[in-house]
Amino acid sequence: MEGRPYVLHVGSDLPRKRIDVLLRAFAVLRRKRPELCLAQRGARPREAQAALVRELGLEDAIVDLPRLRRDELAAHYRGARAVLLSSDAEGFGLPVIEALACGAPVACTDIPAFREVGGPVVHRAPAGEPEALARAALDALATVDDVEVRAARSAWAARTSWEAHAARIARAYGELLGRRP
Repeated sequence: MEGRPYVLHVGSDLPRKRIDVLLRAFAVLRRKRPELCLAQRGARPREAQAALVRELGLEDAIVDLPRLRRDELAAHYRGARAVLLSSDAEGFGLPVIEALACGAPVACTDIPAFREVGGPVVHRAPAGEPEALARAALDALATVDDVEVRAARSAWAARTSWEAHAARIARAYGELLGRRP
């Protein structure tokens, strides 16, 4: 990856993360932007995914990142041309917040968790649609050097904190418990 522009994915290889969609979207993206590589942190390709990488001809375009300290991960977010997230479902969407806090453009699936944490500053695509995710990634890439947009992403992320999230969860439980007979 030395000196090559990259898009970043941070996440495990759980089935709901849809690494197959990520890889297919990246293959579509590479047709338009062949200089890009995919830096991946967290997912360890299963055999089916490794076969898909070979089928798509991406062997030389994917870099598996080692375990990273917080500051190293933040540096990767800041250096990414875009962050791609292909999940069908999430509980919170931490990589979206991390990416936005670092000012990185995000292209993600249009699922409730990403809608909530990404708000109006992420580029969305329907879940399970690689071509649409690739188009969202191209839109995100177009904003990477826009200083005002980068500031808006960081400002949006600053609205979220663990304390605010915990308070929201506590309120939800309180409302649920309050409705019980």
